[in-house]
Amino acid sequence: MQHHETSLIGHKQAQTEVVQAFASGRMHHAWLITGPEGIGKHRLALHIANHVLSNAQNPIDYWDASNRVTKLIQAESHPDMFILRRAIDEKTGAQRQVIVVDDTLKVSSFLRKTATHGGWRVVIVDEAHTLNRFSQNAILKILEEPPAHTLILMTVTTPGILLPTIRSRCRLLSLAPLDDQAMRMILSRAAPELEPGDADSLIKLADGSVGFALKILQTDALPLYRDMVEMLGKLPKLDLGRLHKFADMMGRKADFETYQVLSNLLLRHIRQHILALSHTGHSVEVNRQFDMYEKVKGTLNLADQANLDHKLAFIKAISDIRAALS
Repeated sequence: MQHHETSLIGHKQAQTEVVQAFASGRMHHAWLITGPEGIGKHRLALHIANHVLSNAQNPIDYWDASNRVTKLIQAESHPDMFILRRAIDEKTGAQRQVIVVDDTLKVSSFLRKTATHGGWRVVIVDEAHTLNRFSQNAILKILEEPPAHTLILMTVTTPGILLPTIRSRCRLLSLAPLDDQAMRMILSRAAPELEPGDADSLIKLADGSVGFALKILQTDALPLYRDMVEMLGKLPKLDLGRLHKFADMMGRKADFETYQVLSNLLLRHIRQHILALSHTGHSVEVNRQFDMYEKVKGTLNLADQANLDHKLAFIKAISDIRAALS
């Protein structure tokens, strides 16, 4: 039989903390897994579930897809695991912006059932910062009176959005961005055909978020980004023909995800420019550039949220940058 085995890369300290807590027999019932987007919070939660639901038979850092428990967790079909996340809105066909209370109440129904083998049950709340107010109150009731042998894992990017009473009942597991070595290992596994130079660029741009690096790769945004940076480097001189050609490409190519990726990369580029400028002591110019950054950010976000023309949004954004540099 062929085995499909992978190890969990990064977050070693967090793994050790969970393993020791479970081995002690005094496992806290709720954990808040925090950190920036795309660093592997949900993946770690699945590995913790794999460890706990196998009663520590499956190592937390090892993923053997031939294992029965692991296969069920990978398929999100383990009878003792429930994943709460933003659902698809039946009317629009798009993923909801928040986790609604009707979905959250399904957690209570799940916890009223008896565990398959009388062991643990695991609830993963993915992107807990998207719980709306009613959903947060429903989760709080569960945290206040947790059933025995129940583990609740909440992944969250912005924990401050959660009720203080939720945060106070959870043990914090804070994850840092992945280091370059971990990023390189994950990218080589996910995209073995990736050129070393492109891998270096992705690592530099992603700031420790392998999720964002993979989005850049999947949307083929790297060549577009390089073209954009070359154009920005010549400002305030601007080849309008080239700008419109680039914007036309954006209009043709940029689905929602590609547009978001390039918007994030453009804003990151401006932030890096402002940071470098701040070291020169030119506070007036820094403030001017920061005002430009906020203006560009507003333009890009408005086009994103209101589903406006991506092409026009990028032309306006580049024009605003040019005006600030003139």
